[in-house]
Amino acid sequence: MKWQNSIQYFLIVIFFGFLGWVFFYFHPLQNRNLFPGRQKLTALEFEVKNPFTQKQEAQIPKISPFENIRLEAKAAYVFDASNNQSVFELNSEMQLPLASLAKIMTALIAKENLPPYLLITISKEAVLQEGDAGFKVGEQWIISELIDAMLISSSNDAAFAFAEEFDNNFNGDFVSLMSRKAKEIGLTQTYFLNATGLDLSKNTSGAYGSAKDIAKLLLYIAKKDSSLMEATRLESINLHGWEFQNTNRVIEDLPGFIAGKTGFSDLAGSNLAVVVDNGFNRPFVIVVLGSTIDGRFNDIKNLFNAAVAETEN
Repeated sequence: MKWQNSIQYFLIVIFFGFLGWVFFYFHPLQNRNLFPGRQKLTALEFEVKNPFTQKQEAQIPKISPFENIRLEAKAAYVFDASNNQSVFELNSEMQLPLASLAKIMTALIAKENLPPYLLITISKEAVLQEGDAGFKVGEQWIISELIDAMLISSSNDAAFAFAEEFDNNFNGDFVSLMSRKAKEIGLTQTYFLNATGLDLSKNTSGAYGSAKDIAKLLLYIAKKDSSLMEATRLESINLHGWEFQNTNRVIEDLPGFIAGKTGFSDLAGSNLAVVVDNGFNRPFVIVVLGSTIDGRFNDIKNLFNAAVAETEN
């Protein structure tokens, strides 16, 4: 009798166990998230989102070639003309003395406002300007040759002669035209007090502007009249039996050199502005202001190399 009761008890347990299994198996709770606030993950999702199963790839941040660059210049600006964007700026909008970088604007105003075949006579006052590029009193020069001589040798005589000719014979104010043109182009920090860029006194420069402004001026000339500064890519030029040496030494170190202009005065220190191609039809405009005599050339080379490396990353 006891064994019969045991069998009955066993069967009852089996029966209710089976009912319990059926209840939980088919009940809607089976497909519910039992932990509100937590997202229920499939096996695949768990594998993807589980941090212990993921292989973390180390992300090495790229270091800009400009990050550790050292310059002697107070201000610098590098512009990628192909992509129409700046790639480096250091006090790029700071207003600083321009020295002979002013002659870039002098050349532009002379070309735009004086008859191309006009003969300009070199006066005694022109020859008395600081520096000696070889001009002689009474010499007559056509506009294009005088521009070339002025830009390549940074001649103050030639710059003065342009302004003198315009003021005396065309009833105008050459220097005012220079400042007016600066505004027209959008050079917000630039104005001129003379055509040479020479210091007027111990405290006043002949011209002021920013590194960014000079870059804008070079870009304007490149689009408007790219031939204006062609002579500046030469190491020297022979005109009127006189050899005019280029004051820009960096042309020897940059095979893609297109154009440039140096500048120096006591107030300005040493300035340099260049347009140089990286060899793949990708020109950069690079300007440094307030550097040293030798430092400006090193600054330009370092900035160009960094610009090329930056665009290759």
